[in-house]
Amino acid sequence: MPESSPKRTQKSTTAKKSSPAKKRTTTRKAKKPKVVLAKNKVALLSGLICGICVLAIGLSVVLTPSEKQNPQRTEIVAKNEARAEQKTSSNIEKNTSKKDAASKKEDVRKSEKQKTKSEPQKTQVEKSDSKKTDVASSAQKKNSIPPVQNQPVKSQKSESVAKNAPVKTQPKPASPERKESSATKTLSSNQTSTERNFTTKNTGAQIASVTPPKQQDTVQQNVPKNRFDIPPAANGATIVIVIDDAGRSAENTKRYASLPFPITIAVLPKLPQTRACAEAVRAAGKELILHQPMQSLNLNLDPGPGKITADMNSYQIASVIKENLLELGPGVKGMNNHEGSLITSNEIKIGAVLEVCAEKGIYFFDSRTTADTKAPQAALERDMKIYEKAGPYLDNDIDRAKMLERIRETLAYANRHGKALVIGHVDKSVKILPDLLAEMYPEMRAAGYRFATPSMLR
Repeated sequence: MPESSPKRTQKSTTAKKSSPAKKRTTTRKAKKPKVVLAKNKVALLSGLICGICVLAIGLSVVLTPSEKQNPQRTEIVAKNEARAEQKTSSNIEKNTSKKDAASKKEDVRKSEKQKTKSEPQKTQVEKSDSKKTDVASSAQKKNSIPPVQNQPVKSQKSESVAKNAPVKTQPKPASPERKESSATKTLSSNQTSTERNFTTKNTGAQIASVTPPKQQDTVQQNVPKNRFDIPPAANGATIVIVIDDAGRSAENTKRYASLPFPITIAVLPKLPQTRACAEAVRAAGKELILHQPMQSLNLNLDPGPGKITADMNSYQIASVIKENLLELGPGVKGMNNHEGSLITSNEIKIGAVLEVCAEKGIYFFDSRTTADTKAPQAALERDMKIYEKAGPYLDNDIDRAKMLERIRETLAYANRHGKALVIGHVDKSVKILPDLLAEMYPEMRAAGYRFATPSMLR
């Protein structure tokens, strides 16, 4: 027992001695080198980072509320900038347009000078203008006033007005099309002397239009060209057109009744559409007369129902005419003969016809189917006024060119004698003559011709 104790003690001592060595080895392996930081540098870096953060937060706080509180401020600024850009662009365009207009005026002036040098003869208008300028220059010399150049004054006035006009009336820049039209108008104003006088008096009107509104209206009225070569009217030329042979077709009658000038339509009696044709004439407001059938020198020709023959006495003639007038209805203004060369050449027979006309208060229009008519003598005996055809038949030839020639002959006859009374036929020329007259009427009226009916001549 005692021997074992010292051994234990030795072992324990050796164990104790060996244990710190092991600990030292383990601790040495776990240790790492220490990193030493400078305190000053760390403080500076941290201060910079904090300052940057503070500045960023402050800027965000300052900027964001101003944009949220004042949204209108940005819009106003944008509008002001847009207006400034528009003003600058308009000023640039004005300056360029003025330069272009001035250059165009100079070109026109040069071309006018060259034309005046090349033309040896002057027109009457240029002579009158030269006389006026000579008088003005002489007056200026007497008064010892230096001559004033008209063209530069015009350009200065027009430029001054052009500068003031946009400020007063047009805040927005004008379109290029309007600028081009105004430039062309100013160029055209320099071409004639009358327009020059007008522009010197009224410079404001020169910019709006070269001619005043009244002159423009008259020019527009005379714009249609004279396609039919119509001569100007003379001696108060009056045209009277009588259209015969109505009664067979109301539609054809309406074509003539719809013409835009006074016209007379003669309706035959005792035909299927006599009353319809008479009603169409009345409805259109045209002049209605009876186209009384009368026997011809050619006994083989039948003038139609309701005719007057050579074997009738005065009473029978009167009864036939009155019956035919009743069929046409109210508003009959006169009567003319259908064929009837045998009756009109007989003074007694045509006298009986005129007596009925005097009784009913209507006129007689002699179609002059014969040169031996006795109607004028019978009218003188009864102190009556009658009318006679004076001029060509419009539609003897069913051809547009031929009818146009007949109308020109009518105009020439009216210019020589003051009036022309001519005849056409409803069914014969309905496809050509109404349209031709409608086309020619505006130009004939513009040339000064007057249209009438026989009752309007009374």
